[in-house]
Amino acid sequence: MIGLLIFLIIIVSIFIYVLFAPFYLEINTINGLLRLRFHRLIKAQLFFNENSLFLDLKIAGWRKQIDLLAQKEQKEQKKKQIKKQSGKGPNRISIRKIKAIVKSFKVNKFYLNISFDEMMLNGIIYPLLSFLSFKTNKRMEINFFHENEIILEIENNFFRIIRAYIKS
Repeated sequence: MIGLLIFLIIIVSIFIYVLFAPFYLEINTINGLLRLRFHRLIKAQLFFNENSLFLDLKIAGWRKQIDLLAQKEQKEQKKKQIKKQSGKGPNRISIRKIKAIVKSFKVNKFYLNISFDEMMLNGIIYPLLSFLSFKTNKRMEINFFHENEIILEIENNFFRIIRAYIKS
């Protein structure tokens, strides 16, 4: 009986951890980083290397690199088979629920430095980005050197997503 109680306590604590532990989406074009990580337990990172796109997975100490472009033909064949087998239509989510879920995300870091090819367009958009930067308290800049940079870190957890879905 005590063993069953300890087992249930462990299962419930793991469930609570997964529900409340934060996950992050990080984009940094300066370093070439595109990463999704779930607290310290799971990390998934995309990176380019010599005409290939790699996915680097790290799950609780286990690591695997997958070449996403090499397996493209096999994935397309599997998708065709799955489409033939599934008879159900897609489940639709209302726009109100999508808005509520998007609002549940928290932006920790944001930096935008863009440049368009036309100097006049840069001059037209400059006051707009200055106003947005002032209103949102996030750094948004226009440069005239044809350099584009973005640093973005977004945080959320499953509890906030579920709560936003149910409330809307």
